[in-house]
Amino acid sequence: MSDLKSAYDLACERIISSPQSKIKTERDEQPLMDFIEIPEFSNREDRVIESRETKLITGDEPNINEKRIETDIKVIPSQCYSFDDKFMEVGWNGHFFDYGGFARMNRTMVFGLSNRNVKVKTEIEPYLTHVNSATQKELRRMANIEISPKAPIVFGVTVPSRVTHSGRKILYTMIETSEKVHPDYAGKLNLMDEIWVATEYGKKILQKSNVHPPIYVMPLGVDTSRYKPIKEKMDFGSSMKGYTFVSVFRWSYRKGFDILLRAYMEEFSEDEDVSLLLVSRVVESPEEKGEEKIVSDFNDIKNTINKSSKGLPHVALYTNTVSEKDMPKLYNSADAFVLISRGEGFGLPFVEAAACELPVIGSNVSGQTDFLNKDNSFLVEPNGYLEANVGGNMSRMAKLCHFYNGQKFPDFNEDTIRETRRQMRYVFENRDEAKKRAKKLSHHIRCNYTWDMAVDRVYRRLKEIS
Repeated sequence: MSDLKSAYDLACERIISSPQSKIKTERDEQPLMDFIEIPEFSNREDRVIESRETKLITGDEPNINEKRIETDIKVIPSQCYSFDDKFMEVGWNGHFFDYGGFARMNRTMVFGLSNRNVKVKTEIEPYLTHVNSATQKELRRMANIEISPKAPIVFGVTVPSRVTHSGRKILYTMIETSEKVHPDYAGKLNLMDEIWVATEYGKKILQKSNVHPPIYVMPLGVDTSRYKPIKEKMDFGSSMKGYTFVSVFRWSYRKGFDILLRAYMEEFSEDEDVSLLLVSRVVESPEEKGEEKIVSDFNDIKNTINKSSKGLPHVALYTNTVSEKDMPKLYNSADAFVLISRGEGFGLPFVEAAACELPVIGSNVSGQTDFLNKDNSFLVEPNGYLEANVGGNMSRMAKLCHFYNGQKFPDFNEDTIRETRRQMRYVFENRDEAKKRAKKLSHHIRCNYTWDMAVDRVYRRLKEIS
């Protein structure tokens, strides 16, 4: 397998920053917002705004790397896969252009399979666009590839926009609820010929939910040749304090930002040499309104803390889009990773931070429990589970998605906040012990969760089908 490029590397070769993105503006020089010092948003220029990269990459100027990218696409690792494998065909439906988990999975899979001699046709669902023009161009080229109507199709989505297909229908999905899935969702799953889920946890949930098609566990991964301890750091345009906790997530109540912020602000103080860096953006509402939503939520939480603003610890927000190839620098700019999520289908940021040997603090629920345990990370237990209802408990959770309403999620209460405080304090003060656990987790991830392993699992299953 030595001649086989990693699937993540192949994907990143198609994610090259446009020369235009190097243009510096006054906003680019100060892309970091310190929550504690933010006044009211009366002046648009004071805001942390969307990175200009996503606005510039769709311009008319040519990408200097496109010719190299097109050449790389034709490279076939002939010593790894037989010539006969070129007759394998698959359609792949889903989001491809954004930086969300599904789109990242879909890009890596179609590029990885393509470089394993599989004929892949993309079916691109409209959504946000973050990747550059070269990436878009190649994915659209793959949309014009002709395959047999009988070829299997993989839907890399929560729910397909269509389910009619004359070949084998495969849903590659993520399970974020606890105990069971919504009956309507189970009904959608039962329209498939088989189901792929990213975790053993997800498989168990589906088995409890009267889902009938065969279920295969297809974990996601990380490129360990890129995600590793490195000296190169991310330039946020402002300095963090001596010790930095980082949290990477899409701004959503499901991600538990309320628990994290309360725990951090209650536990630490302004005079301690510590920062909490939130790398997050709002995508559900118009992106240009995202900062107001985040700051509004932050202020609501801040007002519950029994401290003056001057006594609060340093909290910073970074909302610029970060390309996949720059993410290792981001993680290596921090000392520990923390995410107290109410539900994850897999949890890519956990494995990425772990591969960079950051101590990981996380909630002991849902998909990440496949690889996080008390020997290799710092876990926060829920206080049981509650049913989310639009007009009752956990209404904010129920309102996020129809398939969440009436389903159970972890109950994060005052005990959870105290335990999060304790774990963050322990990692902050016991750095040698934290690093030992981080190395254990990093070793586990490197041995079991890489993108090459992930693409190979899918490749083998498609070969069985064909």
